[in-house]
Order: sequence, then structure tokens, then C-alpha cells
Amino acid sequence: MTTEKDGENYDSSFGEKGKMNKELVLTEEEQIIRKRYLRKIDTRILPVVCMLYFSSYLDRSNIGAAMINGLKERLHLTAKMQGNVISIFYACYLIFEAPSNMLLKRSKPRIWFTFIVTVWSGLTIYAAFAPNATVFTICRALVGAFESGFTPGIVAYLPYWYTRTEIGSRMTVFFLALPFCGMVGGPIAASLAKKKIFDFVGYQSIFFFEGIITIGTALITFFFMQNYPDTCTFFTPEERELVIRRITASQGLASKAKISRYHTLEALKDWKTYAFGLIEFSPNFCLQLLGNFGPSIIKGMGYSTSAATYMAGIPYACGIVVLMFVVRRINTVQLSIMYLIFLPVEIIGACLIAFTHVSQVRFLGLCLIGSATCAILPCGMTWMATNCGSVPKRMVSTGIFTTILGTSGLISPYMFSSNHAPNYRLGHIFNIIMLSVSFSLALFVRIFFTKQNEYRENNPVDLSNMSTEEQEMLNDRHPDFRYRL
Repeated sequence: MTTEKDGENYDSSFGEKGKMNKELVLTEEEQIIRKRYLRKIDTRILPVVCMLYFSSYLDRSNIGAAMINGLKERLHLTAKMQGNVISIFYACYLIFEAPSNMLLKRSKPRIWFTFIVTVWSGLTIYAAFAPNATVFTICRALVGAFESGFTPGIVAYLPYWYTRTEIGSRMTVFFLALPFCGMVGGPIAASLAKKKIFDFVGYQSIFFFEGIITIGTALITFFFMQNYPDTCTFFTPEERELVIRRITASQGLASKAKISRYHTLEALKDWKTYAFGLIEFSPNFCLQLLGNFGPSIIKGMGYSTSAATYMAGIPYACGIVVLMFVVRRINTVQLSIMYLIFLPVEIIGACLIAFTHVSQVRFLGLCLIGSATCAILPCGMTWMATNCGSVPKRMVSTGIFTTILGTSGLISPYMFSSNHAPNYRLGHIFNIIMLSVSFSLALFVRIFFTKQNEYRENNPVDLSNMSTEEQEMLNDRHPDFRYRL
């Protein structure tokens, strides 16, 4: 018999009087089943989404390599036009993020992700042949619109499969694709740009062949992605029964959840959603710095175009090393502690780039930013997603959260355009200020959550007269809900 941590019996049907926000205590036999089904999810669901994220980031960040490999000269891009090309991508990304997450809930994940990946990869290929700056800018805007459904969608999709205590390490594995792509993306782009293929200019080879790679991942998604645990085809009946019970008890089953006006308003009114967004804003700004402007920043340190394109992967390589440490600790270490450790590292790195003049020292600062940014990003996504209280609220909150992050992509192009070269001091100083704001907010939210958890522990409330649906409506205000620090 499965029981709850408080010792009460658990109703396997999770009926009208079932309790929520409880981590079930399993028998030895159920622990074996749990390990077995988690192994299946980890080897059949996680690799697909990691592969998709690799392709997504490759297509999003290749603009940085394209800028220094013929794009500016071929399309006659002025400094203002360079900023517009990148910022309009993020403007469309921002506009469509929240609606895209709602569309994900109304459609099947396998169909939704296959559709958006196919469209944006086709647009990436077309970008190689855009005849002028206007057409190229419109093309990048459409790529942003369709990519907007991916990252917030996956952040909402992964918790379909894992409980609150299991999601952290999986979210970190998912984000491993980011530094890996950054590490190999630079050399891939440099190799493509140097090869004379079909009389392409360097940037055309980058867009064309990286778009082809992404179409391949869309096909794999269609054939291998599963929609929900309760409809998954690779579970045995006993595995399916256990995974459904555990996820339902944790925060509710995604296939049964409906996004209502009530949950939408709850997410929109919750100050914590915006606090999480502001906390994660500066690490995301650092990500824009590395991905979209890394080659230009490194070239401004005195390195050649080819060297800068290759070296842009080194900060990401540092990030992989740190992220491998984080993935082993994220389920046991408080997420706020990660912020309080790594945000100061980012601040030090930004100061080295902004206020020193030795190329090697400035590049060390970029590596410090890469190390800390790659460590923090999965922590922020996990911290937000596990503190929403229900699946419907999480779907809307994720859209709001990622929209706030996306504003960094809207702002940064004008701080790192060529008229601020070679030092880009305005962008680095802005980064230092926002990193300091993130640190202060992370500390405040940690203190607030600690006090709320203490209050709920000391003031238990009997909800036995409430149905499961009524309890779900409480979201993170549920008396049994404990905020993850």
C-alpha cells in the first residue's frame, strides 16, 4: 500500500477527496518500478528534447557568426540595421511566447513541436538566400515567432513527466544542450564559412546547412516524441499506474488540466512570476552576450575573425564543466543558493570585460560569465516551474517568465552594435547593474519563501472537505504546498 509522508493512506484513484502537493512514500516494489519508468523517460523523452534545444539554439545564435562572416557586407547592414535584425527576432519572440504555450496545451506536444521546428528550420534555410536587408529582417522575425513556442513549451512539457523533486536534474540535462551547442556551434559555423560550397558566401553556408540539420530533428520529433504519461506507449500497465499517481499527487496530471480564465488571471496577478523573470533576466542577458555577440566581443579584443569565431565556443566549454557539477547537485541543493553563488561570479566576469584592457584578462571574464550563466539558467527555469502550484498556472506563468527573459534580446542588440565596438562598455555596465538587481531579488524571494514555509508548517489547515479540483484552484496558496528554496 502506498502512503503519504504524513502516514495517511493514499487513494490510488486520487478521487474527489484526494490530497495534492504530497510526495508519496513508496514500497520497495514501487521504488523498483519507479526507477524502471524513470530510466525509460530519461532515455526516450529527454534525448529528444535535448536534441531539439541544440537545434533551436544553433538556429537562434548563428546570427553572431553570420555577422562577421559576410552578412553585414553582403546585405549592406548599418549599425542600426544590425540591431534591428536581432531585436525584431526577440520582439516577435516576446509577442508570441505566452500564446504559444496556451496553444501547446490545446494541441498534442508531438504535433506542436514538429510543426514549429519544421517552419523555423525552413525559414533559416531561406535566410541564406534573402536578397536584401528588409527580406532578411522579416525572415528573422518569423523565425522568432515560431521559435517562441519552443523553450517555454519544453519548460512546461518536462514537468508532465516528473515530480517536483525529480525535475531539477532533468531540466539541467536539458540545458546541457545549450553550452554544448555554443561550444561546437562556433567551430561548425567557422568550418562552414571557410568552405566554398555552391558559391555561397560564408554566412549563407551557415544558415543553409544548419537549417538542414534542424529539419532532420523535426522528423525525429514526429516519430519519437510522446505526448503524455497516461498515453505513453512504452510504459507497462504497472509503470503507467504509478507514474500517474505520483505526478497527480505532486501537482496534477497535464492531460487532465485545463487552462481557465481563473488560472490565467492567477498567473498574471502573481508578483512572484515577475520576480522570477527579473531574477533570470540578467543571466539571460549574459546568454545573449555570449550567443549573439560573443564573436564580435572577442574580435574587439584584438583577435582575427576566424579566431574569434572558433574562440566563441570556449566560454561554453567552461559552462559544460560547471553544469556537469550542477546536474549532480540540483535536486539536493537549494536553488536560491545557486544564484547566491553564481551571480557574483557573473558580476566579476562582467567587471573584467568592462574595466580591464588586457585581452587575456577580458577573455577570462567572458569565460567566467559562460561558466556561471550555464549553471544558473536551468536553476531559474526549475525554480519558477516548481513553485507555481498547478499545471494550468505553470503553463501561463512560464509564458510570462520567458517573455520577461526575452526582453534582454530586445535591448542587447543596441548595446552591442558595431558603433559601440570594440569595448562595448555600455552593454557591460548595464549587465553589471542588472546582475546586482538579480542578486538582491533572489535573496528577497528566498527569505519570503522561507517565512511562508515556516508559517504553513506551524499552522496546518484541514482541507478534507475540499475536492481535488477545489484544492487545485488554490495553486501555490494550498496549505500543504511548500515553496522550493
